[in-house]
Amino acid sequence: MRLRRHAIIAVIGIAGLLGSCEQKGLTPGANAGESRRAAAEALAAAPPAAPATAVTPRTESPDVAKNLSKAFAATARAVATSVVRIDVRAGRPPVAERDRSPRGNPLSDNLPPSFRRFFFDPGQAPDFPGPGMPGPVAGTGSGIIIDGAGNVVTNSHVVDNATEIKVTLSDGQEIPARLIGRDRRTDVAVLRLERLPKNLVAARLGDSDRIEVGEWVLAIGSPLGLEQTVTAGIVSGKGHVGRFVQMSGDRVRRYIQTDAKINPGNSGGPLVNLDGDVVGLNTLIRTGAGGAYGFAVPINEVRRVAQALLTDGRVRYPFLGVSVRDLATLDEVTKQKLGRDAPADGAYVADVTPGSPAASAGVKLGDVITKLDAENIKTSADVVDYVSSRNVGAAVAVTVFRDGSTRQLRATLAPAPG
Repeated sequence: MRLRRHAIIAVIGIAGLLGSCEQKGLTPGANAGESRRAAAEALAAAPPAAPATAVTPRTESPDVAKNLSKAFAATARAVATSVVRIDVRAGRPPVAERDRSPRGNPLSDNLPPSFRRFFFDPGQAPDFPGPGMPGPVAGTGSGIIIDGAGNVVTNSHVVDNATEIKVTLSDGQEIPARLIGRDRRTDVAVLRLERLPKNLVAARLGDSDRIEVGEWVLAIGSPLGLEQTVTAGIVSGKGHVGRFVQMSGDRVRRYIQTDAKINPGNSGGPLVNLDGDVVGLNTLIRTGAGGAYGFAVPINEVRRVAQALLTDGRVRYPFLGVSVRDLATLDEVTKQKLGRDAPADGAYVADVTPGSPAASAGVKLGDVITKLDAENIKTSADVVDYVSSRNVGAAVAVTVFRDGSTRQLRATLAPAPG
């Protein structure tokens, strides 16, 4: 009885539905046909589905590569706030300075003029155009904030003949700056911000004597007038300046070579190790048959010069008063005059300046300097290095070989003439 009641209710429901459809002029069959036509029309109007596109597979880099990449990024972030861009407006340098030959170095001629604006050859004014260009002119370089007083260290050639200096911080603040002092002979200059911004961050200066060849470093700066950029490489070499390596100042005694790309405008920016320590001041590029080579002044030397400029406004160099040559460069006649007992290592005295500390101490033409204080002298560069490391007024024991025997003289270093 209950089953029959449910069947009757179902029949009544269906009949009601059919009646409703008839009142609207529709039948179940017609409704289905309309739906199929609408669906077909929608499909025809839709754009064809794009074919499946192959996607390159995701690679899994080794952990050592990930860690190195993270170290690069962390170092760049840590140092970035202490690196600034320096924009300079300047009058044209004297023609005599622009035309002066860069110590006869043929490699300098290979630098395109656009590069010489930013990276100079020794003895030239590189950041600015040649004699035919109108002035004033503009140049761009980089710099490093070294303390909370707003002092910024950069290359001397970046601010050559500057009449207006503007420093741009990493956050975009533009602050005028003035020149505190510069030393052409080491290519180091110190600027000071005209006003102190909030949250000024100084770079941490490292110990350039401790860096190793093969160590990873980053070069940071504003190449070609761009915003701050970072390049990575290693310390390719380091050593004493000599016949084969000439730096951007004749008093730079040591160098750091790097294959981290140093572009025009990086001049005055930092060379940084992965501990975030500044180990060098990017100073120039050299071009030759093998390509381009980047060099930096060791930060220990930069620190010493910057301190002198902040204290005295200039650098006083010690002076011994001898012109020396490597023993290996002597002709056979001169070697024979030295005798069979002549030392294998040392610096041959080719000239003594009259009235100099060396002359007063009794150093003579033809002597071979074998030791300064306790420092053994192997080449002429060792004499320059040691004297440069001492202060004006320091007493130096000079050991020389003369007439088949050695003798010790004593000289007091004087300020270098000029």
